Amino acid sequence: MESLDDVFSLFSTERRRYALYYLQSVDGPISIDELAEHIYAWETENEDGTIPDDELQHVILSLEHTHLPKIEDATHVEYDRTNDQVRISGLSMEANVVLSVSEAIEQPSETNDFVVSRLG
Repeated sequence: MESLDDVFSLFSTERRRYALYYLQSVDGPISIDELAEHIYAWETENEDGTIPDDELQHVILSLEHTHLPKIEDATHVEYDRTNDQVRISGLSMEANVVLSVSEAIEQPSETNDFVVSRLG
């Protein structure tokens, strides 16, 4: 069992929550680029599908240097730096409950579904 402080620390940043929402919704590993595109769309409520390269790069860098290491340290995500692939490896029961509740409140996937059709 994780401490409540650890669970809340993991979910304390919107970008980290968005990464977990998306990783939980896909099967298998995905690229950092794909993850960053979805997060950017949810954060900006961008509906036209265009993402400036510099903005996407900013999201990628923050994921690589801040958010994915924090999630990985909490042993919830496997991040293959060699292939720039990331996948969720499972959440504790406590983290899964908090993730479900926070996703129901924020509902980022309902904000922008264009990215899914654009990528998939």
